[in-house]
Amino acid sequence: MGQIKKIMLVTPNSKWLSEGSFWHLHPYPLTLLASALPKGRYDVRIVDSNLEDHSPEKFSDLVKSWAPDVVGVSVLANEYLVTGLKAVGAVKSVNPGIVTVMGGVCATTRPLDVIRNPNVDFAVLGEGEYVFPKLLDFIEGNGEFPAEGVARMAGDKPDIRRQVHFIKDLDALPFPSNDLIDFDRYANESFKHIVDAPRALPYAKMITSRGCPIGCTFCQVETISGGKTRFQSAKRVVDEIEWLIDKHGIRAIEFLDDNFLGNRSRAVGIFKEMIARKLPVAWNAANVSEFFLSEELLALMKESGCVYLSIAVESGVPRVLKEIIRKPVNLTHAKKMLDTARELGMDTTSLWVIGSPGETWEEIRHSIRVAEEMNSDYTKINIATPYPGTELFNMAVAGGYLSKDFDFSDIGWGLAAISTEEFSVAQLTILRAFEWDRLNFTNEEKRAKIARMMGVTLDELASIRKSTLQRALQATGKAANANLTDKKVLPPGNVGDIAIVTAK
Repeated sequence: MGQIKKIMLVTPNSKWLSEGSFWHLHPYPLTLLASALPKGRYDVRIVDSNLEDHSPEKFSDLVKSWAPDVVGVSVLANEYLVTGLKAVGAVKSVNPGIVTVMGGVCATTRPLDVIRNPNVDFAVLGEGEYVFPKLLDFIEGNGEFPAEGVARMAGDKPDIRRQVHFIKDLDALPFPSNDLIDFDRYANESFKHIVDAPRALPYAKMITSRGCPIGCTFCQVETISGGKTRFQSAKRVVDEIEWLIDKHGIRAIEFLDDNFLGNRSRAVGIFKEMIARKLPVAWNAANVSEFFLSEELLALMKESGCVYLSIAVESGVPRVLKEIIRKPVNLTHAKKMLDTARELGMDTTSLWVIGSPGETWEEIRHSIRVAEEMNSDYTKINIATPYPGTELFNMAVAGGYLSKDFDFSDIGWGLAAISTEEFSVAQLTILRAFEWDRLNFTNEEKRAKIARMMGVTLDELASIRKSTLQRALQATGKAANANLTDKKVLPPGNVGDIAIVTAK
């Protein structure tokens, strides 16, 4: 197409899926991608249609007025693929000559579903910082089609080249291009209702490592960023924190790593360096594995500013952990770490997953009893979700545990998708909703603490509880009528019985 001058990087509006599906996101991946492009070579613009609540028509007007040569669309969750496809459709309706590229989780885990849409010219799979510039060279006619990390339709045949070699030196990546966004609008967003979000404002998100070797059956990380964890150095991490403080005045950090504590010496180095530099920042760590924690490390984390910790326990049943989820969790140690963190003054959350194929109904109920005994400040119960690129998805397909009308756009809403001989979709959905309510809001003290953690009033918390339960009850009507495969033999009993028992 000749020389590329303008590149538009887009976050689609989540409401393009449905009006009630608002998902407020920081375009952190796009700021990282923009920073990796050659300096001064392109005019780059980040458009966050989510933040601005653009209609498809308004987005089309922006494309028409700015006239980019290339539009890159990032879709970070499988249920939102339709929003990305609407974005590229709007681009092509303005000018079919604009090159469209889709990246993110959907492109990486469902490349065929992406590239067979006629409005998508290319997909970037996995880490885009090195691949996207090479793809731009190819589009300009200055290089070969990249050997990996990209996909396209070659005539009527898919040409999918999955990423094999991941970025080794994460220190070499520049700081995010926050100058391309209205950073203060994101940094000062309180993100009410989300316990993981920092309460001190302004705040920033950071990812300091990529990949995970654990291989949990429900997790997409190995497909997206590899089975070997790569880490930024402790100095690089703390340098970026200090840069964020100096440039943006941030008061809190949310670490979004899948394996933040996976390298103990690095973790200790980060915390000691934060203490040595006397950085005035609080920080949250989400989805931490208990086997990386110790009492000594927790004390150092607290001294360096950690105020919130969530531990991924996953299941209270050793057999399920070992044979189904395949994560080496020590339940006794997990409880000890949660207790220690609370004693140090941190807010704590425990994370649980129920409803995997092979898990019995009694094991699910036992896991919830263990979660109750763990007594974290907040208990987050997730339903096993068959995301593409996971072993869980393969297990669900092989067992015939998904309905014939299963659609990825329906997953990820706290609702079940898997139905086995042990449990139905409706039963799991109701059980999860009512036990979540029972474990977290049984007394005034817990309600008050969780309201503070969420940044909401008690009245707002009551509304959240009510809407969560109503959504689960409404969803069971659809689930009960799902067109299941012939293998399904649903367990006896009815949804109402479960709702009554667990609501007590």
